[in-house]
Amino acid sequence: MRISRSFSRFQLSDEEYEENYGKVIKSLLSTGEHKFFVAADPYGRYLGHVWVCLRIDTVDFVPSAYIYDIETLFPGMGIGSALLEKAEEWARKKGARKISLRVDVNNPARKWYAEKGYSERAVIMEKPL
Repeated sequence: MRISRSFSRFQLSDEEYEENYGKVIKSLLSTGEHKFFVAADPYGRYLGHVWVCLRIDTVDFVPSAYIYDIETLFPGMGIGSALLEKAEEWARKKGARKISLRVDVNNPARKWYAEKGYSERAVIMEKPL
């Protein structure tokens, strides 16, 4: 499987990153509050994935969902849209009242998310330590 590094800021080798990512995914999926959907072609070849979880929003304290990662091999073919819809559908069925995600300020996907109904609600400030 292709592992997304779009949200990672750690200085790990690809091997270390994939090993840690795999451990985290397996651990979190076992809780039932995380879901990992994978898109594949008719031959079973990987096309993309979305990782979504349930949580309580700490601003307004409502049941929410959060998309940790969404990745497709072929942008512009509807794979990302299908994955996003699947994550939203799962979250809705689980009782989430809203869904959010984090996207880098320079990521061109911001426009795509806006077209899908997502709006900018906050600015995340961070500082390397």
